[in-house]
Amino acid sequence: MDVLTDLLRRSRARGAAFSHSTARGGWGVRFPEAAQLAIHGILGGEAFVWTDRPEGARRVLPGDVVFVRGPSPHHMGHSPAADLVPFECQPAWAPPSGGAVRMEFGSGDGEATTFFCGAYRFEGDLCAGLLAGLPALTVVRPRAGSGLRATLDVLAGELLQEGPGQQALLDSLLDVVLVQALREQLASDLDAAPGWFRGMADPAVGAALRAIHADPQREWTVAGLAAEASLSRATFARRFTHLLGLAPLGYVTDWRMALAREQLRAGDASLAAVARSLGYASEFSFAAAFKRHHGVAPGRWRATARSA
Repeated sequence: MDVLTDLLRRSRARGAAFSHSTARGGWGVRFPEAAQLAIHGILGGEAFVWTDRPEGARRVLPGDVVFVRGPSPHHMGHSPAADLVPFECQPAWAPPSGGAVRMEFGSGDGEATTFFCGAYRFEGDLCAGLLAGLPALTVVRPRAGSGLRATLDVLAGELLQEGPGQQALLDSLLDVVLVQALREQLASDLDAAPGWFRGMADPAVGAALRAIHADPQREWTVAGLAAEASLSRATFARRFTHLLGLAPLGYVTDWRMALAREQLRAGDASLAAVARSLGYASEFSFAAAFKRHHGVAPGRWRATARSA
């Protein structure tokens, strides 16, 4: 179980491709503060995209994928000086057989800019660190011949067709785009990437991380994790701490506490059941660990989280 897969599955990331737009001439769009993560794929032509100020606009070209970390309004247009119209106020129509809605912006002749829009929601806070590691606006430019480039070609072709099941297919392709684009973005700036991403690139540390995420309730020791990594205890501990900025058992505790928060927030399991699922010997040892980590008892944390 690699860390990115585990994060996305446990946070129940839900994405949907919801529009296929064509823009000509002078045009500009103001997108709403709607999603935790908005995605735009440029299929043809070119455009500028920015968040708060047009002075920081980024030029985007065919094949580029734009991430906008929300909730944040953002804008796209033929130039940073474009007049903007609200996205949600534009006429839209859906293919008779379903699928992403069609929209048109601007008017006039010239080369059209075509793009698709999608959005993601995540439950809980497991992906908070992943999203926080992204800039407010990210432009991913796929390498020639990359898997992301191939996926975008398939998605673009599907958008031009109509047929039963198209929305399900588009949403699945959007999931592929998300993972592939995150891979490319995180790998392009390892210094800004989460520590676990750097760790996954190391064969030994990556093996230990996969073991932790596959079996978080196991009574892990540094020696046991070092065995998973096929390294000596001292060498493994140094390498793990260097790559992640956190000692191995500190990472185990952090991950267990993240899983505990999700169970406390979303379910009705007793504290004893939560403790067992995370490998604690008793409800009391779990409650003590949780209070050390969060400064508040798990029962009180659950009540506060649910009321919020």
